[in-house]
Amino acid sequence: MAQLKATYKEILLISLPLILGNTAWTSNGVFDTIFVGNLGKVELDAIGFASIFYSVLFMMGFSFTRGTQILIAKRMGELNKHEVGNILDTTIISMTAVAILFFALIKIFSHQILTFMLTDKEIIEKCDLFLSYRIWGLIPSFLSFVFIGFYSGIGKTNILALSIGIMTILNVTLNYGLVYGKFGLPVMGIAGSGTATSVSETIAVVVLFGGTFYKRRIHDFFLFRFKKFDFKLLIEMSHIAVPLMLQSMAAVGAWLFLFARIETKLGKDSLAISSIFRQLILFFTIPSWSLGSTANTLVSNLVGQKDFVGVKMAMRKISLVSLVFAIISCLVIYIFPNVCIGIFTSKQDYALIPMAKHIVPVIFVVFILMSFTNILFNGVISLGNTYIALGIQVLVVALYIAYFQLMFTLPFVDTFWIWTSEWVYWILILISCLVFFRFKHLEVV
Repeated sequence: MAQLKATYKEILLISLPLILGNTAWTSNGVFDTIFVGNLGKVELDAIGFASIFYSVLFMMGFSFTRGTQILIAKRMGELNKHEVGNILDTTIISMTAVAILFFALIKIFSHQILTFMLTDKEIIEKCDLFLSYRIWGLIPSFLSFVFIGFYSGIGKTNILALSIGIMTILNVTLNYGLVYGKFGLPVMGIAGSGTATSVSETIAVVVLFGGTFYKRRIHDFFLFRFKKFDFKLLIEMSHIAVPLMLQSMAAVGAWLFLFARIETKLGKDSLAISSIFRQLILFFTIPSWSLGSTANTLVSNLVGQKDFVGVKMAMRKISLVSLVFAIISCLVIYIFPNVCIGIFTSKQDYALIPMAKHIVPVIFVVFILMSFTNILFNGVISLGNTYIALGIQVLVVALYIAYFQLMFTLPFVDTFWIWTSEWVYWILILISCLVFFRFKHLEVV
């Protein structure tokens, strides 16, 4: 049925394949860090920073297709199924053009940007090498985002889990083979990791194309007609998507700046620990991000139905489910800290493990805060208030940067205190969302 009711069953049916799929997608970066991190501390530092650098572009593409998802979900709620194909076709053309532009910019300017942000020449060299191979996965990944937006928008997410599962298996196999020279493949080191991820992303988008034809979605939703480029629709999509892109750019850009400051102020050990923390946060908050995407689908669908009482109940239910996942994540890391941290370090750098364990509680607070705050923030976005969401993001990021800049000036500052900046970020987002919903007379808590 095109119209959704946000029952717990629907929440789980939509979110669980997304969680599995996003686990696989996020694990690209995790496995890159695992395999490359075992080469040494310099490589761990480089892969950590280069991954964030690449994520700025990655998240901009993903954010644009969240706009696609919201529009498709609204059309489904309005029972305007025949308009979905035009939305998808317009997004494919737009995203391909943007991906080509980003590819060219990184090819030309990546070294200059890295030199501006980092001081260690060895780390810069390794980052540059990784990006020169990783960038080839940009166009396939942008096309994959289009399909993620489409399938999430119609509430049918099983194919996403399948395609990204295949991508993960390939990525792990090729990473192991190309980084260390196994299975008869050449020893490429950090460059092999970039190659492995790019190849696996290309295969993933091929699977999504094939699955769409196999499931006859092209007939059900009038896909791939490409009769004409719909500029009016692009403007409508951009009205939703551009603020989301800028919002993601601000958030990931702030993280990039934070890591650059850690490298210059606290040194390689702190940067290595921060790279590990970043991967733990990205991996263990996958349920929260996936449920945020579920909120985009359900809330947008309910808005299309004009069911605003259902919007309130949907966000409450999704927030509760997200909180449960966050508590489970905290327990896993608490019980198995050596495994969760040690998997990212080489044998000669095991001294980082006790240092990182001392700071682990700081990310437990992040998990809990993020679990329900992210759902509320996606509720703001799904109600069509993307420019308000952008305003919240810009203000919060500015305060976030001001906080960690202040922390760097204090004599007692260490990695623990720097990472409390994540607490500040999520608390400010939470307060902003509660003010917004109070203004909208939607009491969601």
